[in-house]
Amino acid sequence: MENNNQNLTNQNNNGNQPEKKTYSAGLTVGILSIPCGLLLAISGWILGIVGIVINNKHKDEYNTNAGFILSIIGLVLSILNSILGVYLSLK
Repeated sequence: MENNNQNLTNQNNNGNQPEKKTYSAGLTVGILSIPCGLLLAISGWILGIVGIVINNKHKDEYNTNAGFILSIIGLVLSILNSILGVYLSLK
């Protein structure tokens, strides 16, 4: 029974390094940066930058791809929201 579990583990990892766990703090900040970037641009800027920094800090230990991408999306949305706000205020 123990050999079967080891074989399943080796098959899941394909004999490579162990799978990295997802870093949930960076993922959470990345997820929160998107609605905050749409509703209040400054909070989207802050959360987007914090998410990028957190995900870069832990990229060697954890799988941070999703959190990094979501943080970038949130940052871009907050930048677009800021540009739109300035445009509408000057119009």
